[in-house]
Amino acid sequence: MPIAATLQAPTWVSSGAVITGGLDLLGLRLPVQFIGGTLLDGVTTVTPSVRYLAFRAWLIHRYGQSGQPDRWQDFTNFAARIESALVLGNLTQDRSIGGLIGTDQALARLDANTPRVAISALVKSPASTIYAGPSDQLGITRSREDAVPGLVAERGVPLATALDRTLARIPLINSLLSKSVLADVSIDDLRELGAVARVDQIPDDERELLIAAIVPAQPLNRERARIGTYATLLALASQLKARPAESDLFDTACSMARFGEPILDRVADGWTGYCVRDAIAVTQEAVMAAVMDEIMASPDGGLAGVDRDAVIAGLMERVEEHDSALRDLGLLNSGESTTTLSFRDLQSRIDELLVAGSMQSHGISRWPHALTEPVLYRRALRSGSGALTLAVVAWLVAARRVGEGVRENGQEHSSLSYQGWRRMGLRDVILPELARFQRENCSLREVAAELAYRTVQQHLQITWSRLQVDLRRDVALLTAEGNKWFSRGKGFGGGRTASRLQQALGWLTQLRLIDGGGITADGELVLERALTVLTEGAGA
Repeated sequence: MPIAATLQAPTWVSSGAVITGGLDLLGLRLPVQFIGGTLLDGVTTVTPSVRYLAFRAWLIHRYGQSGQPDRWQDFTNFAARIESALVLGNLTQDRSIGGLIGTDQALARLDANTPRVAISALVKSPASTIYAGPSDQLGITRSREDAVPGLVAERGVPLATALDRTLARIPLINSLLSKSVLADVSIDDLRELGAVARVDQIPDDERELLIAAIVPAQPLNRERARIGTYATLLALASQLKARPAESDLFDTACSMARFGEPILDRVADGWTGYCVRDAIAVTQEAVMAAVMDEIMASPDGGLAGVDRDAVIAGLMERVEEHDSALRDLGLLNSGESTTTLSFRDLQSRIDELLVAGSMQSHGISRWPHALTEPVLYRRALRSGSGALTLAVVAWLVAARRVGEGVRENGQEHSSLSYQGWRRMGLRDVILPELARFQRENCSLREVAAELAYRTVQQHLQITWSRLQVDLRRDVALLTAEGNKWFSRGKGFGGGRTASRLQQALGWLTQLRLIDGGGITADGELVLERALTVLTEGAGA
């Protein structure tokens, strides 16, 4: 029986749902995000400005003094108005300030060039809502269902009090707090507020309190992973003598040497697992992008349907793209071709490259060869049809990297199989399927084609699961009827999972712990504190 016949995607039935866009259309970024969340909490991809944590604590503090109802909606209405004044004030100081919520609407009001500017909500979701999760995770506040959030005595109250000492001197703030309705304010008042409330200029007392919340000297057990991640970023800044990038952490975490500091090398193990799952997600998304490109290249853009076997055959016929992908990774010699390579051949070549000089610790293998997960996913996103072959490589590298730990069923490797077969878990799908490919002595082209069929099936299963939650939302890129795939008229480009490391690096910069020259003097002190905390925790 042809391999394609063993993987039947669900037939599509029109539900009347509205076709919408979305990320994670294969559902494979979720395990990556889950691992990232265990390693770095207290920050999200939509929380770029650390001082908003202080603003939120202060708003809770002042609302509690106002005598208004203990209701979440009343609080957010209150917060949204004052937040608008803070944003407008910032922009009167410098229109290029980033990380503000509601910049577009605020600039439109300022550009009207009126003597007074309207004070009202700038966005549907104010910062008091967007920063709620990070604020709670950092122990600054605690949520109370539909009631007003509470301030945590050890971290939230001092932070709110510190900011209040600054803002209480501003007449506009007192007017906003004392009047339930203040429709507009003068530009001069906004400038005065903006001078002391800039999100990019944090007073020392607030800064020290924010640092103490993010990298606490006496952390809860769940906070040690976060401290470890910030410590690795600070250590990289120290080593590089420059502001590190996200890629610096990934490359170092997956390298043989790691960070050269035993306590930080355990942190590297966690981020290596992140990269394993990310490489799987990226390569499968690159496969989906190649499939969609092939479908939409048909005369009618695939709207009338294209035979699915013809789609995969067309992708496999671009032999040079497959050969080039493997040659770049040192897995194919000049003059060789993937057309004559078996799965066992590729597996043996990967093992030969990665076993030499390797070591294993805590269920994770490391090797001196340059073939690592970051190298793999960077190549996959520019390989075209070659992504189908690189998806096989990603599975094999994952098995070499963490297969032993997954087979031992250790708790620290359980996240690699997050949600099991539904997310192509290592234990449930990848390791068993690799064993089958090896046992059946499949050709490399057969395996690459099968993973392509599986990728489309994965997309449709995820689409169906989302429709079950919300029948109005249809994120399908294609539909399947019989042996045909029908385009929905939407293109697709594979990509990376957002790690939140970029936002964490931004916070370190705003807190003046790193800069263009690497780690600062204050950063050195925080790194030393973090290493002490991690060392004490390891010995406990």
